[in-house]
Amino acid sequence: MSFISDHDLYARMLNRDTSALELLYDRYERILYSLALRLTTRADLAEAVLSEVFTELWKHRLPLDLTTHRLRTHLFERVETAALRLVTSA
Repeated sequence: MSFISDHDLYARMLNRDTSALELLYDRYERILYSLALRLTTRADLAEAVLSEVFTELWKHRLPLDLTTHRLRTHLFERVETAALRLVTSA
């Protein structure tokens, strides 16, 4: 199986390709969950953070300039924001 870049997967996702979103989720789920768990210290909140981040990514499908901004960095920032919001509201 050949490697598909984040850029290509994101472009496919922008065109409503659900398999591209699934591949992105599979690629980043573990590391993003680990970050969310460190920030929230609760498995249920970490799972909620991941769900929120990927749901919003799909629902809004905002064009990102991936020539200057890495998708990985964008996902980490989204997880941090969502986790901190959940922790401060809990």
